[in-house]
Amino acid sequence: MIDLRTRRGFDDIKRILDDRPDDVLSMCKIKIAKKTGATIVIDDPRGQGRGNFAIWLKSDGLSWKNYTTDEKGRSLELIAYCNGWYHLDRRGAKEAARFAVDQLGLDRVSAEDLARDRAQAAAKQAAQRTQAAQDLERKRKAAFMTFTGAQPVMGTPAEVYLREIRGLDLREAPFIGPRGGNIAPKCLRFLPRHKYIRRAKDGAKLSESYHPCLIACCVDKDMRIVAIHQTFLRDDGMGKADLEPAPDGTEQPGRKVWPDSAGAVIPLWNGGEHLTVRQARENFEQNGVVETLVLTEGIEDGLSAVYAASQYRVWAMISLSNMSNVAQRIPSFIDSIIVHRQNDWDKPQAVAQFDRGFRDLQRGGRIVVELAAIRGKDLNDTHRGVGDYRTAVHR
Repeated sequence: MIDLRTRRGFDDIKRILDDRPDDVLSMCKIKIAKKTGATIVIDDPRGQGRGNFAIWLKSDGLSWKNYTTDEKGRSLELIAYCNGWYHLDRRGAKEAARFAVDQLGLDRVSAEDLARDRAQAAAKQAAQRTQAAQDLERKRKAAFMTFTGAQPVMGTPAEVYLREIRGLDLREAPFIGPRGGNIAPKCLRFLPRHKYIRRAKDGAKLSESYHPCLIACCVDKDMRIVAIHQTFLRDDGMGKADLEPAPDGTEQPGRKVWPDSAGAVIPLWNGGEHLTVRQARENFEQNGVVETLVLTEGIEDGLSAVYAASQYRVWAMISLSNMSNVAQRIPSFIDSIIVHRQNDWDKPQAVAQFDRGFRDLQRGGRIVVELAAIRGKDLNDTHRGVGDYRTAVHR
């Protein structure tokens, strides 16, 4: 039988739970459509937030995160969280393990069966890890091909969207080169017809449709394209696509990232000297030249920051939940960071996420300042002159 008084006993129960995600979700009374490898966002299982709880089903088991509280873990911790034991010693591991053993009848497993299960699980997990790595690489290559197969943004409905809806004219300064040529961000492209998958609250696929799409490349710390950010548009570019909610009321996001953007950024602007990351790093190593980096959550805020201060390098972090990951990849030549904070004071989840990310940026030892929009919700509202005036926050 499984002996929870030993480390091996806990390893056994963790391994078994990793191999049985459906049973784990059932024990936690969570219903989702199975989407291996995808980020599944649901309401908090304990009713403490809406759309703030993420679950990942990967080859090595289940993992989860509460974006409001930053609580996270794997199967054992999820059982503890859903049953109110997460705050106990070791995040409720003992209580959750006893519950799982009882629910799954594992107290009757023989020593021989356990030994055989360990050997089979080790081989299965090794094969699954290999398969998962291959699947991710395949998806990243597909994202790369999608981006390179898209057309330049100029002269497309995406340019219309940025100019007419977001007030971002890519044909005026600072997007004019020294010889009069256009230097609009090369990370932005356009697809006239791009697939959109409509999903229900549990992640189940309902239908698919095709729309014009603003495509942005997301790059890793080595500046390799690993994902694409997609903004689905109306045919004329005069707004985001009209996407019908799911029958269960789930709104369909006009923006999506695929396949995975953890730690990735959208490199919108290379600063006043227009140096690539490699060139800026060499300039720092050879001449000691440092730069300031501006971080924003989205593309429109980032382009608005370029309008306001084109001398700075600008990256879009894609989401607040990615901010702490981005903090781990700040280049050596960056000595100071300006991070834009949207006016989300009425959203505890966003406030908590920003505060955690800001602290992680500060841990890098650089000067880090926070800048909120002085009008409207974000920098793009301020740029367009819409919304109420607010008091900016700096620290």
